[in-house]
Amino acid sequence: MDKTIIVDLNDINPLVRQAGFQKDNWPDHERKIYDYEMFYCNKGEAYMTIKGNYKHIKKGTLVLVKPNTPTRLWFDKKQTPEIYWIHFDFIYFDGDQHINKYLTEKSHLLFSDRLPDDYLIRPNIILSNGLEFPDYLVVKNPEKIKHLYMSIIDSYKSKHFYWQFDCKIYLLQLFKCILEQICPDVEPPINTQKDITNLILEYIKHHYYEKLTLEEISNYIGLSKDYISKIFKSNTGKSIITYLNMYRIKKAKQLLIFSSLTIKEISEVIGYNDQYYFSKQMKKLTGYSPISFRKNNIRE
Repeated sequence: MDKTIIVDLNDINPLVRQAGFQKDNWPDHERKIYDYEMFYCNKGEAYMTIKGNYKHIKKGTLVLVKPNTPTRLWFDKKQTPEIYWIHFDFIYFDGDQHINKYLTEKSHLLFSDRLPDDYLIRPNIILSNGLEFPDYLVVKNPEKIKHLYMSIIDSYKSKHFYWQFDCKIYLLQLFKCILEQICPDVEPPINTQKDITNLILEYIKHHYYEKLTLEEISNYIGLSKDYISKIFKSNTGKSIITYLNMYRIKKAKQLLIFSSLTIKEISEVIGYNDQYYFSKQMKKLTGYSPISFRKNNIRE
């Protein structure tokens, strides 16, 4: 089991190991790394799987890959993607030179099933207030994020006497931007709350057929699960998951009436892996099982 340590915000003392541009697809294998890597999509589109979870990376998206996490990355070259990346530690540990070798002449070993020197694997970092840096975030200030990435990459490539010090400063500013977005200090005005609610509604509308989770929605919005749940309930009177189920059942009713798909197929089309769970939700929200609903050809 990977180690997790809790640190105070004041203990964050990052070390930038490498930084650059991702120009090509990875080999067709999952990769694991010893440290952290943070990607930023400045242009085009890319795709990732992190622990088997699919991520569609678009312009303005940050993705944090944690140590010893199976990850794949590939491009849609028609979109001419421009991806920046940073290898780093949140706090300084020994063994830095050994890790550097795995990012250069030994990089092929990162595509093995198991990392060779597991003692080098960095721990997962959780802040003492319970916060974790998100693994997926659509940033609200893309130009600033791009500027910080470019500053880190330029400093790394320059290799001037104090390049690591410069990279540390820029990376701390990047962390600050992320924390400011996921932890707003003040309650947003009503108009902003409505914007957040509308973003959630739109996201569900376009992604209801996926294996949606509250965590994925919160990562997309860039705010905590509890916070967006509170705002959504206040503005709609329903929880996010309740609304998601209602939207799926609404789509299911249309398919039951106007398509010849089986119950199992409809279940999968609207985002449920389990047709029995789908039937349970249908019965709960409409009073009819899918079979009964179709048999009676009920139209509203």
